[in-house]
Amino acid sequence: MRYNARRMIRYLDTRGLSDRPRTFTEAILEGIAPGGGLFVPERLPHFGLDEIVALAALPYRERAARVYEAFGLDVSAARVREIAAAAYGANFDDPAVAPVREAAPGRFVLELWHGPTLAFKDMALQCMPLFFSEALEQAHAGAATNLDFLILVATSGDTGVAALNGFADRAHTKICVYYPDAGVSALQELQMVTQPGDNLTVFRLDGDFDACQSAVKAVFDDGAFAEELAGRHGLALSSANSINWGRLMPQIAYYVSAYADMVAQGAVGAGLPLDVCVPTGNFGNILAAYYAKRMGVPLGRLLCASNANKVLSDFIATGVYDIAARGLVKTPSPSMDILISSNLERLLFDMCDDHALVRGWMTELKEAGRFAVDDSTRLKLQAELTGAWVDNDACLRTIGRVQREHGYLLDPHTAVAWQVAEELGGTGTPTLIVSTAHWSKFAADVVRGLRGVPAGEPIPGAGPDIGLLDVVTELAPGATVPPQLQAVRERPVRFDARVERGRDAVEASLRAWLGDSAL
Repeated sequence: MRYNARRMIRYLDTRGLSDRPRTFTEAILEGIAPGGGLFVPERLPHFGLDEIVALAALPYRERAARVYEAFGLDVSAARVREIAAAAYGANFDDPAVAPVREAAPGRFVLELWHGPTLAFKDMALQCMPLFFSEALEQAHAGAATNLDFLILVATSGDTGVAALNGFADRAHTKICVYYPDAGVSALQELQMVTQPGDNLTVFRLDGDFDACQSAVKAVFDDGAFAEELAGRHGLALSSANSINWGRLMPQIAYYVSAYADMVAQGAVGAGLPLDVCVPTGNFGNILAAYYAKRMGVPLGRLLCASNANKVLSDFIATGVYDIAARGLVKTPSPSMDILISSNLERLLFDMCDDHALVRGWMTELKEAGRFAVDDSTRLKLQAELTGAWVDNDACLRTIGRVQREHGYLLDPHTAVAWQVAEELGGTGTPTLIVSTAHWSKFAADVVRGLRGVPAGEPIPGAGPDIGLLDVVTELAPGATVPPQLQAVRERPVRFDARVERGRDAVEASLRAWLGDSAL
Protein backbone atom coordinates (compact mmCIF):
# COMPACT_ATOMS: atom_id res chain seq x y z
CA MET A 1 0.00 0.00 0.00
CA ARG A 2 1.51 3.33 -1.04
CA TYR A 3 -0.08 6.62 -0.07
CA ASN A 4 1.25 9.93 1.19
CA ALA A 5 0.73 9.88 4.96
CA ARG A 6 1.72 13.53 5.24
CA ARG A 7 -1.17 14.55 3.00
CA MET A 8 -3.66 12.22 4.62
CA ILE A 9 -6.79 13.86 6.02
CA ARG A 10 -8.20 12.39 9.22
CA TYR A 11 -11.78 12.51 10.42
CA LEU A 12 -13.15 14.18 13.53
CA ASP A 13 -16.32 13.45 15.50
CA THR A 14 -18.85 16.31 15.33
CA ARG A 15 -19.77 15.70 18.98
CA GLY A 16 -16.20 15.34 20.24
CA LEU A 17 -16.80 11.99 21.96
CA SER A 18 -14.35 9.84 19.97
CA ASP A 19 -11.04 8.94 21.54
CA ARG A 20 -9.01 9.93 18.45
CA PRO A 21 -9.36 11.06 14.82
CA ARG A 22 -10.02 8.30 12.29
CA THR A 23 -8.46 7.57 8.92
CA PHE A 24 -10.73 7.45 5.87
CA THR A 25 -10.87 3.65 5.90
CA GLU A 26 -11.64 3.61 9.62
CA ALA A 27 -14.38 6.23 9.23
CA ILE A 28 -16.04 4.41 6.34
CA LEU A 29 -16.08 1.11 8.26
CA GLU A 30 -17.44 2.62 11.48
CA GLY A 31 -20.03 4.71 9.66
CA ILE A 32 -21.19 6.64 12.71
CA ALA A 33 -19.03 7.97 15.54
CA PRO A 34 -19.32 6.71 19.12
CA GLY A 35 -22.12 8.55 20.90
CA GLY A 36 -24.02 9.27 17.68
CA GLY A 37 -21.82 11.95 16.13
CA LEU A 38 -20.78 12.07 12.48
CA PHE A 39 -17.27 11.96 11.05
CA VAL A 40 -16.07 15.07 9.20
CA PRO A 41 -12.68 15.82 7.58
CA GLU A 42 -10.23 17.75 9.74
CA ARG A 43 -9.62 19.98 6.72
CA LEU A 44 -10.88 20.25 3.16
CA PRO A 45 -8.64 20.11 0.09
CA HIS A 46 -8.66 23.02 -2.35
CA PHE A 47 -8.93 23.14 -6.13
CA GLY A 48 -7.77 26.05 -8.24
CA LEU A 49 -10.05 27.39 -10.97
CA ASP A 50 -7.77 26.12 -13.74
CA GLU A 51 -7.83 22.62 -12.21
CA ILE A 52 -11.63 22.62 -12.09
CA VAL A 53 -12.12 23.88 -15.65
CA ALA A 54 -9.59 21.36 -17.00
CA LEU A 55 -11.70 18.49 -15.70
CA ALA A 56 -14.12 18.98 -18.62
CA ALA A 57 -11.62 17.23 -20.88
CA LEU A 58 -11.62 14.07 -18.74
CA PRO A 59 -14.14 11.23 -18.43
CA TYR A 60 -16.19 11.27 -15.23
CA ARG A 61 -14.28 8.42 -13.62
CA GLU A 62 -11.05 10.44 -13.80
CA ARG A 63 -12.76 13.59 -12.51
CA ALA A 64 -14.06 11.65 -9.51
CA ALA A 65 -10.68 10.03 -8.85
CA ARG A 66 -8.99 13.44 -8.72
CA VAL A 67 -11.46 14.65 -6.12
CA TYR A 68 -10.98 11.51 -4.04
CA GLU A 69 -7.18 11.68 -4.28
CA ALA A 70 -7.28 15.30 -3.10
CA PHE A 71 -8.64 14.03 0.22
CA GLY A 72 -5.37 12.20 0.83
CA LEU A 73 -7.02 8.85 1.47
CA ASP A 74 -5.18 6.00 3.14
CA VAL A 75 -5.72 4.13 -0.12
CA SER A 76 -3.15 4.15 -2.91
CA ALA A 77 -3.74 6.51 -5.83
CA ALA A 78 -3.69 3.56 -8.22
CA ARG A 79 -6.38 1.77 -6.23
CA VAL A 80 -8.50 4.94 -6.04
CA ARG A 81 -8.41 5.20 -9.82
CA GLU A 82 -9.34 1.51 -10.17
CA ILE A 83 -12.31 2.01 -7.83
CA ALA A 84 -13.52 5.08 -9.73
CA ALA A 85 -13.21 3.25 -13.06
CA ALA A 86 -15.20 0.29 -11.73
CA ALA A 87 -17.87 2.51 -10.16
CA TYR A 88 -18.54 4.74 -13.16
CA GLY A 89 -18.52 2.53 -16.22
CA ALA A 90 -21.00 0.43 -18.18
CA ASN A 91 -23.35 0.37 -15.18
CA PHE A 92 -24.37 3.92 -16.16
CA ASP A 93 -26.51 4.38 -19.26
CA ASP A 94 -24.91 7.69 -20.28
CA PRO A 95 -21.16 7.93 -20.98
CA ALA A 96 -21.10 11.30 -19.22
CA VAL A 97 -22.38 9.55 -16.04
CA ALA A 98 -23.64 12.85 -14.56
CA PRO A 99 -24.50 14.98 -17.62
CA VAL A 100 -25.62 18.60 -17.53
CA ARG A 101 -28.57 19.20 -19.88
CA GLU A 102 -30.16 22.42 -21.03
CA ALA A 103 -33.76 21.35 -20.42
CA ALA A 104 -35.20 24.75 -21.38
CA PRO A 105 -33.61 27.97 -22.62
CA GLY A 106 -31.22 29.02 -19.89
CA ARG A 107 -32.47 26.26 -17.56
CA PHE A 108 -29.81 23.64 -16.81
CA VAL A 109 -30.32 20.30 -15.09
CA LEU A 110 -27.69 18.04 -13.54
CA GLU A 111 -29.01 14.53 -14.25
CA LEU A 112 -27.88 12.18 -11.50
CA TRP A 113 -30.11 9.23 -12.33
CA HIS A 114 -28.27 7.38 -15.08
CA GLY A 115 -27.07 4.57 -12.78
CA PRO A 116 -28.51 1.08 -12.28
CA THR A 117 -31.23 2.10 -9.78
CA LEU A 118 -32.19 5.35 -11.54
CA ALA A 119 -31.50 7.73 -8.64
CA PHE A 120 -28.70 10.02 -7.49
CA LYS A 121 -27.83 7.58 -4.70
CA ASP A 122 -26.02 5.49 -7.34
CA MET A 123 -23.44 8.25 -7.69
CA ALA A 124 -22.18 7.32 -4.21
CA LEU A 125 -23.42 3.77 -3.75
CA GLN A 126 -21.75 2.33 -6.84
CA CYS A 127 -18.51 3.67 -5.39
CA MET A 128 -18.83 3.40 -1.61
CA PRO A 129 -19.12 -0.43 -1.48
CA LEU A 130 -15.82 -0.67 -3.36
CA PHE A 131 -14.13 1.66 -0.88
CA PHE A 132 -15.78 -0.29 1.93
CA SER A 133 -14.36 -3.57 0.64
CA GLU A 134 -10.93 -1.98 0.31
CA ALA A 135 -11.15 -0.67 3.88
CA LEU A 136 -12.27 -4.06 5.18
CA GLU A 137 -9.44 -5.82 3.34
CA GLN A 138 -6.95 -3.43 4.93
CA ALA A 139 -8.49 -3.94 8.37
CA HIS A 140 -8.32 -7.73 8.04
CA ALA A 141 -4.76 -7.68 6.68
CA GLY A 142 -3.57 -5.39 9.46
CA ALA A 143 -5.37 -7.40 12.14
CA ALA A 144 -7.34 -4.28 13.10
CA THR A 145 -10.40 -6.52 13.16
CA ASN A 146 -11.34 -10.09 12.36
CA LEU A 147 -15.02 -9.20 12.08
CA ASP A 148 -17.18 -8.98 8.99
CA PHE A 149 -19.76 -6.21 8.68
CA LEU A 150 -23.52 -5.84 8.83
CA ILE A 151 -24.67 -2.73 6.97
CA LEU A 152 -27.86 -1.27 8.44
CA VAL A 153 -29.82 1.16 6.29
CA ALA A 154 -32.89 3.27 6.97
CA THR A 155 -34.35 4.55 3.71
CA SER A 156 -37.01 6.91 2.45
CA GLY A 157 -36.73 5.06 -0.85
CA ASP A 158 -33.74 5.53 -3.10
CA THR A 159 -30.93 4.94 -0.59
CA GLY A 160 -32.22 1.45 0.17
CA VAL A 161 -32.53 0.55 -3.51
CA ALA A 162 -29.03 1.78 -4.35
CA ALA A 163 -27.39 0.32 -1.24
CA LEU A 164 -28.88 -3.12 -1.89
CA ASN A 165 -27.67 -3.00 -5.47
CA GLY A 166 -24.20 -1.79 -4.52
CA PHE A 167 -23.58 -4.26 -1.66
CA ALA A 168 -25.33 -7.32 -3.13
CA ASP A 169 -23.12 -10.42 -2.83
CA ARG A 170 -20.06 -8.48 -1.67
CA ALA A 171 -17.73 -10.66 0.36
CA HIS A 172 -17.62 -10.36 4.17
CA THR A 173 -20.65 -8.07 4.17
CA LYS A 174 -24.34 -8.39 4.94
CA ILE A 175 -26.88 -5.62 4.37
CA CYS A 176 -30.31 -5.08 5.88
CA VAL A 177 -32.63 -2.28 4.75
CA TYR A 178 -35.66 -0.86 6.61
CA TYR A 179 -38.17 1.29 4.77
CA PRO A 180 -41.32 3.01 6.10
CA ASP A 181 -44.59 1.17 5.67
CA ALA A 182 -46.50 2.99 2.88
CA GLY A 183 -43.76 5.62 2.79
CA VAL A 184 -42.03 4.86 -0.52
CA SER A 185 -43.29 4.68 -4.08
CA ALA A 186 -44.60 1.38 -5.44
CA LEU A 187 -41.67 1.10 -7.81
CA GLN A 188 -39.07 1.91 -5.15
CA GLU A 189 -40.60 -0.84 -3.03
CA LEU A 190 -40.57 -3.28 -5.93
CA GLN A 191 -36.91 -2.54 -6.60
CA MET A 192 -36.06 -3.36 -2.98
CA VAL A 193 -38.20 -6.44 -2.36
CA THR A 194 -37.05 -8.13 -5.60
CA GLN A 195 -33.33 -7.37 -5.22
CA PRO A 196 -31.19 -10.46 -5.91
CA GLY A 197 -28.36 -11.34 -3.55
CA ASP A 198 -27.57 -13.94 -0.89
CA ASN A 199 -26.28 -11.48 1.71
CA LEU A 200 -29.24 -9.12 2.04
CA THR A 201 -32.73 -8.66 3.39
CA VAL A 202 -35.43 -5.98 3.49
CA PHE A 203 -38.09 -5.08 6.07
CA ARG A 204 -41.08 -2.74 6.08
CA LEU A 205 -41.18 -0.82 9.35
CA ASP A 206 -44.27 0.61 10.99
CA GLY A 207 -44.16 4.41 10.78
CA ASP A 208 -42.49 7.06 8.67
CA PHE A 209 -38.86 7.55 7.66
CA ASP A 210 -37.98 9.35 10.87
CA ALA A 211 -39.20 6.30 12.80
CA CYS A 212 -36.96 4.10 10.61
CA GLN A 213 -33.96 6.37 11.00
CA SER A 214 -34.40 6.74 14.77
CA ALA A 215 -34.73 2.98 15.28
CA VAL A 216 -31.66 2.18 13.20
CA LYS A 217 -29.56 4.86 14.91
CA ALA A 218 -30.67 3.48 18.29
CA VAL A 219 -29.32 0.06 17.29
CA PHE A 220 -25.93 1.66 16.66
CA ASP A 221 -26.03 3.11 20.20
CA ASP A 222 -26.75 -0.29 21.81
CA GLY A 223 -23.40 -1.60 23.04
CA ALA A 224 -24.86 -4.86 24.31
CA PHE A 225 -26.30 -5.67 20.87
CA ALA A 226 -22.94 -4.86 19.25
CA GLU A 227 -21.28 -7.37 21.60
CA GLU A 228 -23.92 -9.95 20.74
CA LEU A 229 -23.36 -9.49 16.99
CA ALA A 230 -19.61 -9.80 17.38
CA GLY A 231 -19.73 -12.79 19.70
CA ARG A 232 -22.45 -14.86 18.03
CA HIS A 233 -22.12 -13.87 14.38
CA GLY A 234 -18.65 -12.32 13.96
CA LEU A 235 -20.22 -9.06 12.76
CA ALA A 236 -19.69 -5.37 13.40
CA LEU A 237 -22.22 -2.68 12.45
CA SER A 238 -21.80 0.00 9.82
CA SER A 239 -24.07 2.20 7.72
CA ALA A 240 -24.63 3.05 4.08
CA ASN A 241 -26.82 6.04 4.88
CA SER A 242 -25.39 9.48 4.22
CA ILE A 243 -24.31 9.60 7.86
CA ASN A 244 -21.34 7.59 6.50
CA TRP A 245 -18.61 9.83 5.07
CA GLY A 246 -18.17 7.29 2.29
CA ARG A 247 -21.49 8.54 0.93
CA LEU A 248 -20.63 12.25 1.10
CA MET A 249 -17.26 12.30 -0.64
CA PRO A 250 -18.53 10.87 -3.96
CA GLN A 251 -21.34 13.44 -3.96
CA ILE A 252 -18.85 16.31 -3.79
CA ALA A 253 -17.32 15.05 -7.04
CA TYR A 254 -20.38 15.65 -9.19
CA TYR A 255 -20.59 19.32 -8.21
CA VAL A 256 -16.96 19.84 -9.17
CA SER A 257 -17.67 18.02 -12.43
CA ALA A 258 -20.86 19.98 -13.13
CA TYR A 259 -19.14 23.35 -12.83
CA ALA A 260 -16.51 22.21 -15.33
CA ASP A 261 -19.27 21.13 -17.73
CA MET A 262 -21.18 24.39 -17.33
CA VAL A 263 -18.05 26.37 -18.24
CA ALA A 264 -17.32 24.07 -21.20
CA GLN A 265 -20.90 24.56 -22.46
CA GLY A 266 -20.63 28.33 -22.19
CA ALA A 267 -23.41 28.43 -19.61
CA VAL A 268 -21.24 30.21 -17.04
CA GLY A 269 -18.00 32.13 -17.37
CA ALA A 270 -14.97 30.57 -15.70
CA GLY A 271 -14.77 31.92 -12.16
CA LEU A 272 -18.27 33.42 -12.20
CA PRO A 273 -20.81 32.14 -9.67
CA LEU A 274 -23.26 29.34 -10.36
CA ASP A 275 -26.31 28.96 -8.13
CA VAL A 276 -27.35 25.40 -7.33
CA CYS A 277 -30.90 24.31 -6.42
CA VAL A 278 -31.15 20.96 -4.62
CA PRO A 279 -34.30 19.05 -3.59
CA THR A 280 -33.45 18.34 0.03
CA GLY A 281 -34.48 15.78 2.64
CA ASN A 282 -31.66 14.34 4.75
CA PHE A 283 -29.38 17.26 3.74
CA GLY A 284 -26.52 15.18 2.33
CA ASN A 285 -26.87 16.28 -1.29
CA ILE A 286 -26.86 20.00 -0.60
CA LEU A 287 -24.13 19.55 2.03
CA ALA A 288 -21.94 18.07 -0.71
CA ALA A 289 -22.51 21.26 -2.73
CA TYR A 290 -21.51 23.32 0.32
CA TYR A 291 -18.29 21.33 0.70
CA ALA A 292 -17.55 21.71 -3.03
CA LYS A 293 -17.92 25.48 -2.65
CA ARG A 294 -15.58 25.47 0.34
CA MET A 295 -13.07 23.53 -1.78
CA GLY A 296 -12.91 26.25 -4.43
CA VAL A 297 -15.80 25.56 -6.84
CA PRO A 298 -17.32 29.00 -7.64
CA LEU A 299 -20.83 28.19 -6.51
CA GLY A 300 -23.09 31.09 -5.56
CA ARG A 301 -26.35 30.62 -3.67
CA LEU A 302 -27.21 27.17 -2.43
CA LEU A 303 -30.98 26.93 -2.82
CA CYS A 304 -32.51 24.40 -0.45
CA ALA A 305 -35.75 23.20 -2.03
CA SER A 306 -38.20 21.55 0.38
CA ASN A 307 -41.56 19.90 -0.11
CA ALA A 308 -44.44 20.36 2.37
CA ASN A 309 -42.18 18.92 5.09
CA LYS A 310 -40.48 22.28 5.23
CA VAL A 311 -38.51 21.98 8.45
CA LEU A 312 -35.28 22.93 6.64
CA SER A 313 -36.61 26.03 4.90
CA ASP A 314 -38.10 27.17 8.22
CA PHE A 315 -34.79 26.53 9.97
CA ILE A 316 -32.83 28.54 7.43
CA ALA A 317 -35.26 31.44 7.81
CA THR A 318 -35.34 31.45 11.62
CA GLY A 319 -32.37 29.54 13.04
CA VAL A 320 -34.86 27.39 14.99
CA TYR A 321 -35.17 23.69 14.17
CA ASP A 322 -38.54 22.62 15.51
CA ILE A 323 -40.29 19.31 14.94
CA ALA A 324 -42.00 19.11 18.32
CA ALA A 325 -45.47 19.96 17.03
CA ARG A 326 -44.93 19.07 13.38
CA GLY A 327 -46.34 15.93 11.80
CA LEU A 328 -44.82 14.36 8.72
CA VAL A 329 -46.78 15.15 5.55
CA LYS A 330 -47.11 12.52 2.83
CA THR A 331 -46.06 14.09 -0.46
CA PRO A 332 -45.46 13.12 -4.10
CA SER A 333 -41.71 13.37 -3.33
CA PRO A 334 -41.34 10.65 -0.66
CA SER A 335 -37.54 10.63 -0.56
CA MET A 336 -37.81 14.12 0.94
CA ASP A 337 -40.45 13.19 3.52
CA ILE A 338 -38.03 13.64 6.40
CA LEU A 339 -38.13 15.81 9.53
CA ILE A 340 -34.80 14.86 11.12
CA SER A 341 -32.16 15.84 8.56
CA SER A 342 -29.10 13.99 9.85
CA ASN A 343 -26.44 15.69 7.75
CA LEU A 344 -27.36 19.12 9.05
CA GLU A 345 -25.15 18.22 12.02
CA ARG A 346 -22.08 18.28 9.77
CA LEU A 347 -22.94 21.74 8.44
CA LEU A 348 -23.51 23.12 11.93
CA PHE A 349 -20.16 21.80 13.11
CA ASP A 350 -18.41 23.35 10.12
CA MET A 351 -20.02 26.71 10.88
CA CYS A 352 -19.48 26.81 14.65
CA ASP A 353 -16.43 24.53 15.07
CA ASP A 354 -17.61 23.72 18.58
CA HIS A 355 -18.21 20.12 19.66
CA ALA A 356 -20.06 21.15 22.80
CA LEU A 357 -22.50 23.37 20.92
CA VAL A 358 -23.29 20.64 18.38
CA ARG A 359 -23.65 18.05 21.14
CA GLY A 360 -26.04 20.33 22.99
CA TRP A 361 -28.17 21.05 19.93
CA MET A 362 -28.47 17.36 19.04
CA THR A 363 -29.40 16.50 22.64
CA GLU A 364 -32.10 19.20 22.63
CA LEU A 365 -33.49 17.87 19.35
CA LYS A 366 -33.66 14.33 20.71
CA GLU A 367 -35.18 15.28 24.07
CA ALA A 368 -37.35 18.31 23.23
CA GLY A 369 -37.86 18.09 19.47
CA ARG A 370 -36.28 21.50 18.83
CA PHE A 371 -33.14 23.59 19.14
CA ALA A 372 -32.11 27.15 18.27
CA VAL A 373 -28.63 28.02 17.05
CA ASP A 374 -26.75 31.07 18.28
CA ASP A 375 -26.87 34.31 16.26
CA SER A 376 -23.38 33.85 14.80
CA THR A 377 -24.21 30.41 13.41
CA ARG A 378 -27.62 31.58 12.15
CA LEU A 379 -26.04 34.43 10.18
CA LYS A 380 -23.47 32.08 8.63
CA LEU A 381 -26.27 29.68 7.73
CA GLN A 382 -28.32 32.39 6.05
CA ALA A 383 -25.28 33.69 4.17
CA GLU A 384 -24.77 30.31 2.54
CA LEU A 385 -28.27 28.87 2.13
CA THR A 386 -31.61 30.11 0.86
CA GLY A 387 -34.65 27.98 1.56
CA ALA A 388 -38.07 27.74 -0.06
CA TRP A 389 -40.76 25.09 -0.26
CA VAL A 390 -43.39 23.79 -2.68
CA ASP A 391 -46.76 22.29 -1.79
CA ASN A 392 -48.00 19.02 -3.25
CA ASP A 393 -50.25 20.39 -5.97
CA ALA A 394 -47.67 22.96 -7.11
CA CYS A 395 -45.16 20.12 -7.44
CA LEU A 396 -47.50 18.16 -9.71
CA ARG A 397 -48.47 21.22 -11.74
CA THR A 398 -44.77 21.84 -12.40
CA ILE A 399 -44.38 18.35 -13.87
CA GLY A 400 -47.24 18.95 -16.31
CA ARG A 401 -46.22 22.51 -17.19
CA VAL A 402 -42.57 21.70 -17.89
CA GLN A 403 -43.54 18.75 -20.07
CA ARG A 404 -46.01 20.84 -22.07
CA GLU A 405 -43.75 23.86 -22.46
CA HIS A 406 -40.33 22.23 -22.85
CA GLY A 407 -40.85 18.52 -23.53
CA TYR A 408 -38.76 17.64 -20.48
CA LEU A 409 -40.18 15.14 -18.00
CA LEU A 410 -39.42 15.71 -14.32
CA ASP A 411 -39.80 13.39 -11.40
CA PRO A 412 -41.60 14.92 -8.36
CA HIS A 413 -38.36 15.64 -6.46
CA THR A 414 -36.79 17.48 -9.37
CA ALA A 415 -40.09 19.31 -9.89
CA VAL A 416 -39.78 20.75 -6.37
CA ALA A 417 -36.30 22.04 -7.22
CA TRP A 418 -37.43 23.41 -10.62
CA GLN A 419 -40.26 25.38 -9.01
CA VAL A 420 -38.02 26.78 -6.26
CA ALA A 421 -35.38 27.74 -8.83
CA GLU A 422 -38.03 29.69 -10.76
CA GLU A 423 -39.32 31.39 -7.63
CA LEU A 424 -35.86 32.39 -6.41
CA GLY A 425 -34.38 33.18 -9.82
CA GLY A 426 -34.15 36.49 -11.59
CA THR A 427 -30.78 37.46 -10.13
CA GLY A 428 -28.89 37.15 -13.40
CA THR A 429 -26.80 34.29 -12.06
CA PRO A 430 -27.32 30.96 -13.84
CA THR A 431 -28.92 28.21 -11.77
CA LEU A 432 -28.20 24.50 -11.97
CA ILE A 433 -31.15 22.32 -10.94
CA VAL A 434 -30.13 19.02 -9.40
CA SER A 435 -32.26 16.17 -10.75
CA THR A 436 -32.20 13.31 -8.28
CA ALA A 437 -34.35 10.57 -9.85
CA HIS A 438 -35.77 9.32 -13.13
CA TRP A 439 -39.49 9.99 -13.59
CA SER A 440 -40.26 6.26 -13.90
CA LYS A 441 -39.74 5.65 -10.18
CA PHE A 442 -42.77 7.80 -9.39
CA ALA A 443 -45.11 6.97 -12.23
CA ALA A 444 -48.40 7.52 -10.36
CA ASP A 445 -47.64 11.11 -9.42
CA VAL A 446 -46.11 11.83 -12.81
CA VAL A 447 -49.41 10.72 -14.36
CA ARG A 448 -51.26 13.02 -11.94
CA GLY A 449 -49.02 15.89 -13.01
CA LEU A 450 -49.50 15.22 -16.71
CA ARG A 451 -53.29 14.81 -16.39
CA GLY A 452 -53.87 17.60 -13.89
CA VAL A 453 -55.11 15.28 -11.12
CA PRO A 454 -54.67 16.82 -7.63
CA ALA A 455 -52.19 15.23 -5.25
CA GLY A 456 -53.54 12.16 -3.47
CA GLU A 457 -56.61 11.86 -5.69
CA PRO A 458 -57.37 8.61 -7.55
CA ILE A 459 -56.31 8.50 -11.17
CA PRO A 460 -59.41 7.86 -13.30
CA GLY A 461 -59.23 4.51 -15.07
CA ALA A 462 -55.78 3.70 -13.69
CA GLY A 463 -54.70 0.17 -12.83
CA PRO A 464 -51.76 -0.92 -10.67
CA ASP A 465 -48.88 1.54 -10.29
CA ILE A 466 -46.52 -0.65 -12.30
CA GLY A 467 -48.84 -0.31 -15.31
CA LEU A 468 -48.73 3.47 -15.08
CA LEU A 469 -45.26 3.41 -16.61
CA ASP A 470 -46.91 2.72 -19.95
CA VAL A 471 -49.50 5.45 -19.33
CA VAL A 472 -46.71 8.00 -18.93
CA THR A 473 -45.13 7.00 -22.22
CA GLU A 474 -48.49 7.60 -23.91
CA LEU A 475 -48.92 11.04 -22.31
CA ALA A 476 -45.35 12.28 -22.77
CA PRO A 477 -44.00 11.91 -26.32
CA GLY A 478 -40.46 10.59 -26.29
CA ALA A 479 -40.61 9.20 -22.76
CA THR A 480 -39.50 5.58 -22.50
CA VAL A 481 -39.37 3.08 -19.65
CA PRO A 482 -35.69 2.43 -18.89
CA PRO A 483 -34.45 -1.16 -19.18
CA GLN A 484 -33.50 -1.14 -15.48
CA LEU A 485 -37.20 -1.05 -14.56
CA GLN A 486 -38.25 -3.39 -17.31
CA ALA A 487 -36.02 -5.99 -15.65
CA VAL A 488 -37.45 -5.27 -12.19
CA ARG A 489 -40.94 -5.98 -13.49
CA GLU A 490 -39.86 -9.56 -14.23
CA ARG A 491 -38.11 -10.33 -10.92
CA PRO A 492 -39.93 -12.34 -8.21
CA VAL A 493 -40.75 -10.74 -4.85
CA ARG A 494 -38.33 -12.06 -2.22
CA PHE A 495 -39.16 -10.05 0.90
CA ASP A 496 -42.48 -9.20 2.54
CA ALA A 497 -41.79 -8.99 6.28
CA ARG A 498 -43.04 -6.14 8.44
CA VAL A 499 -41.67 -5.11 11.84
CA GLU A 500 -42.93 -2.77 14.52
CA ARG A 501 -41.18 0.53 15.15
CA GLY A 502 -38.44 0.90 17.74
CA ARG A 503 -34.97 -0.44 18.50
CA ASP A 504 -36.15 -3.67 20.14
CA ALA A 505 -38.23 -4.68 17.14
CA VAL A 506 -35.39 -3.95 14.72
CA GLU A 507 -32.94 -5.96 16.79
CA ALA A 508 -35.42 -8.86 17.00
CA SER A 509 -35.81 -8.88 13.22
CA LEU A 510 -32.03 -8.97 12.81
CA ARG A 511 -31.70 -11.87 15.25
CA ALA A 512 -34.35 -13.82 13.33
CA TRP A 513 -32.64 -13.19 9.99
CA LEU A 514 -29.11 -13.92 11.18
CA GLY A 515 -30.29 -17.09 12.87
CA ASP A 516 -31.28 -18.49 9.49
CA SER A 517 -28.29 -17.37 7.47
CA ALA A 518 -24.54 -17.25 7.72
CA LEU A 519 -21.79 -15.50 5.85
